[in-house]
Amino acid sequence: MPEGTTDPILQALASCEPNVALEPEDPRFVDLDSIRGQALRKYLLKLCRAADTKKEFVKVAVAGHRGAGKSTELNRAQKELVVAGYETLWASVNENLDPSDISFSDVVRLIISLIDGYYGHAANEGTQLKEAFDGVLNWFRVVTKTYETQIDHAKDFGLQFGVGGTAGIEASGEAGTNALAKGGLKFKTDLGKMSAALSVLRRSETKERTEIRDTLEQYKNQLIANLNLLFHAVQKCCCSGRTLVVILDNVDKYEPEVVNRTFLRHASLFQEMQCHLVFTIQSSLLHSPVEDAVEHCYTSFVIPSVPVFQTNSRLPNPDIIEKMRQAVYRRVPQHLFQGGDDVVDQLILSSGGCWRDLLRLLQEALLAADDRITSKEVKQATDKVGQTYRRLIADPRDLKILAETRVKHTVLSDERTRYLLFHLCILGYNGEGWYDVHPLLDNYGPVQEAIKEMRRLQSPI
Repeated sequence: MPEGTTDPILQALASCEPNVALEPEDPRFVDLDSIRGQALRKYLLKLCRAADTKKEFVKVAVAGHRGAGKSTELNRAQKELVVAGYETLWASVNENLDPSDISFSDVVRLIISLIDGYYGHAANEGTQLKEAFDGVLNWFRVVTKTYETQIDHAKDFGLQFGVGGTAGIEASGEAGTNALAKGGLKFKTDLGKMSAALSVLRRSETKERTEIRDTLEQYKNQLIANLNLLFHAVQKCCCSGRTLVVILDNVDKYEPEVVNRTFLRHASLFQEMQCHLVFTIQSSLLHSPVEDAVEHCYTSFVIPSVPVFQTNSRLPNPDIIEKMRQAVYRRVPQHLFQGGDDVVDQLILSSGGCWRDLLRLLQEALLAADDRITSKEVKQATDKVGQTYRRLIADPRDLKILAETRVKHTVLSDERTRYLLFHLCILGYNGEGWYDVHPLLDNYGPVQEAIKEMRRLQSPI
């Protein structure tokens, strides 16, 4: 919350940032396990422990709509894994790599950068880990020798200004389990600096942007071999027998085609990684794969939207609405709502159970309010946030798909449906149980007309 302000509206506004995941200890957190079903943290822990008994490694894709709460649930899972004795390495992929496009080699480099950030201090102490770091660094130098000058320039630029996914360079300092902040990386060795330089070039507008990617993509097997070399050295020198778990958050922010090309097309290579791997994907890929089905490549876990409506209807689900109210009141005090629970319920139902949209609606209502939120501010908020969804209806076929979803509560696997799921125009509930149109589209004229026509066609003559 902003320092020095006693304005309750400003304090509530600061507490409703929709793009910040909550840590388990955050007082704003409300446990939704009883609503969602099986808890992600328990699921992952069981999978990892079962794999450990066979000296194998699991690779898990955590699916869900954007804003469904994947990052918050991963925070809880990470904490439980650490308590259970695992060594976890976390990265927000879109914050450390190009936010619009990634490749297989980019992801491998990111994991190498994570290893550098967590354990580079040990590599500078002349241990066996240094030999592994130096070996991987020399490999990168040989493979990218053609771009040596550009890499040196990018290294100077990246280290000076902290770009390319870096948050600075540390020559020494504390490291180990979860010592690194989630988000930016702090590099401690020449290998980390090399990776930072490559990230700068990969995010540039120069011809090297794609040339370096294409060069590294020719050596996919060697990239995995280098990664496993580092894993083995880290396990021996730094982990005291603890198994590594790599968590890659925000992969779901990339377009389905990018995720398919990077993770699904190279699933067999990721399966060779000598660590447990957990990453997020958008649930639209489960319903309409670009190529291979997610379940054929990885173990999948679905975090559904919160079912604020009763199945296949627009009837409120009272018990769940009550739980959501509790969560709202931990961010926005109850006295700020003129009209009490009824006003809050309007916002909850308008969100369709998408937690991030609920926060967006709360933000807009708070911005419009003078001292308290009334039905007037709720309408302003739903109109404004709803416009973002209306602008996403980009194809005449979308109206028919939305109408069929609203009437039948099912979806087909096709490209346009995947588009609508990816952009949250359609929400999925209870895993893959039933679907509905986002409530913020309910009052959009073209959608209303399409639904009316669909119901007419469905009615018996």
